[in-house]
Amino acid sequence: MLMSVDINLLLSIALLLVVAKVFGEIAERLKTSSLVGEIIAGIVMGPVLKLVTPEPILAQIAGFGIIFSMFIIGLDTKFDEKSNIYSGSIIAIISCGLLFIAGFFVGYLVFGNILIGVILGIAILSSSTLIALRSLTDIGELHSPAGKFLLIVEMADEVIAILMLALLTSFLTFGKIDVWNASALFFAILGFFLFIIKFGTKAVGKFLTLFQTARDEQMLVSIPLFIVFIVAFVSEHVGVAAVTGAFLAGMAMSRSPVTQPIIIPKMKTIGYGFFIPLFFAYSAIMLDLGMLISSLWIVLVLLVLVIVINLISGYASGYFGFSNKEKKIIGIGLIPRGEYSIIIAQIALVASAITVQLYGVIIAFVLLSIIITPLFLRFLRQK
Repeated sequence: MLMSVDINLLLSIALLLVVAKVFGEIAERLKTSSLVGEIIAGIVMGPVLKLVTPEPILAQIAGFGIIFSMFIIGLDTKFDEKSNIYSGSIIAIISCGLLFIAGFFVGYLVFGNILIGVILGIAILSSSTLIALRSLTDIGELHSPAGKFLLIVEMADEVIAILMLALLTSFLTFGKIDVWNASALFFAILGFFLFIIKFGTKAVGKFLTLFQTARDEQMLVSIPLFIVFIVAFVSEHVGVAAVTGAFLAGMAMSRSPVTQPIIIPKMKTIGYGFFIPLFFAYSAIMLDLGMLISSLWIVLVLLVLVIVINLISGYASGYFGFSNKEKKIIGIGLIPRGEYSIIIAQIALVASAITVQLYGVIIAFVLLSIIITPLFLRFLRQK
């Protein structure tokens, strides 16, 4: 008996994929990032025309897009061990601290609730490594000094976000904060990062060389996918998001002699041809436009605060010798929010700590921050 397939799921995938690719092409012809077109495609197909609706299976399939996107960026990123990790961490602490304070006061003043203030502060403090690096890639700045420094800031930001997420989850689940478990998680995460960066590159490189002479030329598709899925799986169990694990897996493979000529082209075909545009389009179909309109001012206030604070953080990097343009690149690269903001919003909603309205505000805020980042970077590049 053949396995049955949901024909509506097939139609949804087909519609989202083709519209996302077409809108992505239009966006690139307008000299902006294709991801802007992909997100707009999701808004058109979902909230506007209502041709595609959220479905659990579709969400899982689309979710592979963020795994592939981070993996491909990691494959093209060679970590410079001479980089100043301490200076990047200082900028991350400044940015996260100021954003938490700003989010807390917006939540407390608008909703009159301290817990909502804390949740909103945590939800907006973490930037999206995926969007930042994707946007830098689009303008050719990924390997520039500013791009390499931004990567360090993003990784430090990631550790802070994970720790805050652990503290919030502990409080919402048990009504108290377990400092001991949170501290253990922090050091486990830090150790995981250092292990992948220091030892993962050599181990993975040797493992890949075992399959260079395989008769099946698609072996160098299957083995990298095996590695990225395993590392993503372990990441989730350590407390790091699977998407970060995918990025680290890519970094571990980046120095292999087969990466540039073989692995990257094959992964780009799979990722950019299917999963990545599907992910960005699907991320926008859940937006409630009616509810968003009534709360749009809150979204805009949060967006302005994030832009201003991260530009301040970017200019603070000038202390470490960056030029005026490089400071702007770093500041703009810190603007987009991402997966952690959405995860925190979902956890808080399930725990009944926030309303559906505030959940929609956070999602809309994330999407707008994703859209404006590549636009700002493109504008900066043309100046």
